[in-house]
Amino acid sequence: MQGHELLETIAGLSAAPAVAAVMRHAARHPIANPSEPTLAELTPEGAKAAVEFGSRLTGFDRVRLFHSPVKRCGQTAAGIAQGATAAGLAVELVGAREEIGVDYILDLVESGRLSVRHGDAFVRLWVEEKIPATVVRSPRAIAARQTDFVAARLREPTGGGRRLDLHVSHDWNIILLREMLLEVRYEEAGWLTFLDGVAFTADTVGVRAIYRQQMTGPLPA
Repeated sequence: MQGHELLETIAGLSAAPAVAAVMRHAARHPIANPSEPTLAELTPEGAKAAVEFGSRLTGFDRVRLFHSPVKRCGQTAAGIAQGATAAGLAVELVGAREEIGVDYILDLVESGRLSVRHGDAFVRLWVEEKIPATVVRSPRAIAARQTDFVAARLREPTGGGRRLDLHVSHDWNIILLREMLLEVRYEEAGWLTFLDGVAFTADTVGVRAIYRQQMTGPLPA
C-alpha cells in the first residue's frame, strides 16, 4: 500500500514520546497545466489510500494533522484523520500552514516552464541554486524553514500519552529535506512516492531526522 515505508519508520520509533513526519500527499490527478500545479486534486484511489494510511497508525494516543494550503494536501489530511479516528485515536486536524506549502515558488509560470524543460532535474538545479531567485526561493532557506516549523511543533508538550504530528506537504519539499538533512539524493533513492516522507523525533539532546534506516545527529537548534 502507499505509505507503508513511512508507517514502518514511524512504528520503529516506539521509544519516542512524540514523533513527527513531513509526508507527501496521496495520489493526485496529473497536472494538466504546469503553470497551475496547485489545481490537481486527489484521485479516488488517493483519497482511499489516505484513509487506509490513517487506519494503520498505531502506538499513539493522539494525532495532529497539519497540511500545505494546496487542496490535495488538505484532502489527504482529512482522509488520514478519518482513518485514524476510526482506529480509535484522538485526532486534531490543525489545518493549513504556509511553512509546509509552496509559497516559495515565486513565479508559477516560469517554474512550470522550467520543470517541463528539465523534468526531475529541475530539483537538482534548484538544490544547486541554478534556478533564478526570482522564480523560486533558496532551497537551504526553505529546508530550514520547514525543519524549524516541524521541530517547534514537535517540542510542544504532548498533553499526556504519545503524540504523532503529520505534516502533509509536497514531493519537492520532502526531496529537499531528504537531501539537505540526510544526504539522500533522488537520483540514487528514487523520486518520493505518495504518502512517503521524512520522520523526526526529539530527545534531551535535540531533534533528529529519519528516512528509512538513516538518521541524523542532533540538528542545529
